[in-house]
Amino acid sequence: MLKNTDVLIDVFYSEIPLEQRVQKAAALGYTAIETWQGGDAALVKKIGDACISSGVRFVSIVMNGPADMTVAPVKNGNRKAFIEQVDRFSDNALAAGCRSGIITTGNHVPGQTPAEHRKNLVDNLTEAGKLVAKKGFALNLEPLNTLVDHEGYYLESREASLEIVKEINLANVRMLYDLYHMQIMGGNHLPFVLPNLSWIGHFHTAGVPGRHELADGEMNYPFVMKKILTAGYKGFFGLEYMPLLPSDESLRQTAQLLK
Repeated sequence: MLKNTDVLIDVFYSEIPLEQRVQKAAALGYTAIETWQGGDAALVKKIGDACISSGVRFVSIVMNGPADMTVAPVKNGNRKAFIEQVDRFSDNALAAGCRSGIITTGNHVPGQTPAEHRKNLVDNLTEAGKLVAKKGFALNLEPLNTLVDHEGYYLESREASLEIVKEINLANVRMLYDLYHMQIMGGNHLPFVLPNLSWIGHFHTAGVPGRHELADGEMNYPFVMKKILTAGYKGFFGLEYMPLLPSDESLRQTAQLLK
């Protein structure tokens, strides 16, 4: 399972630059990383260069922040700003060797109807997906929990996310299934994930409750991840947790758990 696991470098080794964190993860045996960065082309390129020199795969960037309403795809009037940002961020990623990015929806917009929110998201993500498909870039739409971390966020349902990516029906637009967020929103993962695996482009992980190490919490991550991999998933599980242990110790513990 470890070979299908990537490290979100933004939350580990906070005392050193992001590109040096790639080397730290590689030294512990991890073969892939992702980042929340996306807009700083020079920084993303540094991360990409560090991946090349360390023999690590650059899996994913974030295309827009979940609370950034200036480009939120659910908001009326945001089409141009959202598409321009996706276009620019995907160029940054591709120049660094990364071919996938995460889309968040933004929060509920006062005064907009539920139908407007959904139509905006479908229309804007469809246009963005078609644009980046020409570059060989993929987008993963992420539902988040609204009970602990993201109150007011529009897309809290995995079922709604699945309906949206199916309606868009583009080969390069899938959903991101965050096991931490969806555990908080109801759990019972495998009956949903396994029949819909072809519509899931990426996974995230963290301990529940608390969003800390995978070994600490109510979820049996080795069991869940093994079932998903056995069902044919070929992608990555991102370690998007806030370590309580020193970074080296935390990542060693997680590597041991997943071996």
